[in-house]
Amino acid sequence: MSRGRPKEQDAIPWQVYTQEFLEVPSKPELGWKMVWHYDMDKNTTGPFKTEITYPKGYKHEKVKADKGKAYNGQPVVMVFKTSDRSNAKTKIKVWNNENIDYIISAPSLPGVPDNAIILDCGVGESFIDIYKQKYKL
Repeated sequence: MSRGRPKEQDAIPWQVYTQEFLEVPSKPELGWKMVWHYDMDKNTTGPFKTEITYPKGYKHEKVKADKGKAYNGQPVVMVFKTSDRSNAKTKIKVWNNENIDYIISAPSLPGVPDNAIILDCGVGESFIDIYKQKYKL
């Protein structure tokens, strides 16, 4: 039993709203701006979309993937089709001493044709069995 004046209406939580964060609130054009979009029907635990706007002239650092640096000795597994035709053969390729970032960003790879269509890529020995079952290899 509550004391005092009774509530006229219960508080209804917002269902759809946005939050805006600025690096320099007094001069928004100087820094980055982040907008977080919330929709309780899509995601009840947090934002479903975030937008980041960087200031003019801002450049990201280019990331260069190192060749030959593996993930704790785990293989990188790639499944690809040899061409874009419907009857193209599906193949699997395993690299034991390569970085997945290098494999994804490399212009050409040994054993993979230039016109190949990459279907899946993963790190770990378990992906070999998973992809063999999934693609019937």
